[in-house]
Formats: sequence, C-alpha cells, structure tokens
Amino acid sequence: MKWSVAFATGVPEIDQQHQGLFKASNDYRLALEESCGQRVYETVLRFLEEYAVDHFGFEEQCMHRFRCPVAALNVDAHKQFVRELSRFRAAYERVGYRDEDAVALVNFVDEWLASHIAGIDIHLKPCVAAAEGGT
Repeated sequence: MKWSVAFATGVPEIDQQHQGLFKASNDYRLALEESCGQRVYETVLRFLEEYAVDHFGFEEQCMHRFRCPVAALNVDAHKQFVRELSRFRAAYERVGYRDEDAVALVNFVDEWLASHIAGIDIHLKPCVAAAEGGT
C-alpha cells in the first residue's frame, strides 16, 4: 500500500504517523519477500504495539478535540486492532516465528490501512477544516 493525499486527516502529526505505518508495512513486506521475516518479526510486533499506544491515544484526543462524529467508532476500532495484535503476540510467544503468521500480520496491517484510515480517520479532515474556519 502507498500513502495518498486521499488518506489525509487535516492533522499533520496524524498524517506523518500514518505515513510511518505505511512505510513500516511496506518495509516489512519487503523483508518477507527477501526471506528476512524471522529476523524482523519481533521488531515489527514491538513497533506496532508502541504505535498503537502512541498514535491511537493522540488520534483519539484529536477526534475528541475536533468533535469528530466517528470518534467513538474510532476508539472501538483501535481496541479491535489492539486485540488482534495481542493475538499475534500471544502466538509468537507460544510457538515462535511462523511464516504464515508473518504474512497474516502484514496483510492485517495493510487491510487496516485501507479500511480504517480511509474509512474512519479521514472523517477528521472536515472537522479540522471547520475548526480552522474552512469548509
């Protein structure tokens, strides 16, 4: 997946964080294609866990501050992401690295990018514009 202005939220910090997630997903997919998935899997899990804490908290604050109508839906989606990520972590701790889990993880992140950012996060943009005196 590639970042596009269609994913912009109107909050530069959020957009930069999203771009970082796009890059991480693309880099991880390349690592899998180069048979380096096992070497970076733990790092990817840790990155996603930290991302979820830092980014989700900031984004939820912005949605609240700009009175975004999908703020509650966003919080629920974030909780679902964290639950799914916890399943990947638990499987890794239980059985170690498996190629099928690695592929499932990168597919999960890519689906998240397409469905969550394009389906929920972009609703922030008109709220930010309205708060700044735009449309």
